Amino acid sequence: MNLNIEMSKRKADIFISDGSRLSGHFFVSLRAQGYSRGECLLGLLLDERAYLPFEMDGDEIVLLQKGCMVMIESEGCEYLKIVSFQKKIDIRISFLSGQTLEGKVYSDLPQTNSRLSDFLNHSPRFFCMEVDGKEVLINTLFIKSVYPRPVS
Repeated sequence: MNLNIEMSKRKADIFISDGSRLSGHFFVSLRAQGYSRGECLLGLLLDERAYLPFEMDGDEIVLLQKGCMVMIESEGCEYLKIVSFQKKIDIRISFLSGQTLEGKVYSDLPQTNSRLSDFLNHSPRFFCMEVDGKEVLINTLFIKSVYPRPVS
């Protein structure tokens, strides 16, 4: 009987609260409960573990504490491909560091709760944002404010 879990690597750049940036790969399960296409990075960040294994560019594996990750950038928008969304909301985020980021969030809340404030108040610790075709996972603990942007 084989008890090995099939894993895949997902390329990511992690922005850490001390201002540093790490490049490498997360390990995600190819068969995860609730995911038809395998586990996505958002699911990995929202699980109960405090530390996640991360393979740095150069093959060194470290355990990273999720609480110090400000945002995680990856290509492909895998989360945005697996969920059907009701509404796209253009936003600008101001982080505690003073940095800002503009992009789109996608809400799957019912029409009666489709405001930006509803999305933010129902979001778990991390949420997904699309920025220039990339998936950026944002840690809500490092956000100072969020501004709606007019759709251009």
